[in-house]
Amino acid sequence: MSESHRRRAVFLDLNGTLVMPIYAEAPREYQPIPHSAKAVAMLCQAGFVCPVVTVQSRVEKGNYTVAEFREWFRSFSATLAEQGAFLEGPYVCPHRYATPCACKKASGLLYRRAAVELDIDLASSFVVGDTVEDMEAARLLGCTGVVVRTGWPVGPEVDKICDHAAEDLLAAAHCITVAARQVHIRHYGGTGK
Repeated sequence: MSESHRRRAVFLDLNGTLVMPIYAEAPREYQPIPHSAKAVAMLCQAGFVCPVVTVQSRVEKGNYTVAEFREWFRSFSATLAEQGAFLEGPYVCPHRYATPCACKKASGLLYRRAAVELDIDLASSFVVGDTVEDMEAARLLGCTGVVVRTGWPVGPEVDKICDHAAEDLLAAAHCITVAARQVHIRHYGGTGK
């Protein structure tokens, strides 16, 4: 596919962005954050593909397996799809923060894998998450980073490297869809009316 026809994406963090709690002993404990399905549906309607990139360190700890997590994710995705909110992935790092691995979010590997598999144009895409690592990935990949304040407490170091901040995923989706319309209008010379 030509560069101009590649897809735009909003890469979504899972824990603290789409679901809570941040740490769960089993995937079944994860519950959608209010309005997250509506936010994903809004992004999908605006033409974005929404891959989920997540760290599931409880896998390495032995709380559950990648297969068990993927089974839960299939069910979670199906529930959201009924509301017009379509997720791709998940792209999973199963390691603890202190474990050296190539799939850490800030390495960009999982995002690049999604970009190849889903034919994503990174330069016109967004990363939404609640951590420094999410925003570092956005910077590394040339994406626009949007930090949400529904998960980990974010400090000034995150504000310095994110492009936008939002109270939750729904506010982030509004920000992204407005920004995307403005780029579309500038690119195609439309008036937006």
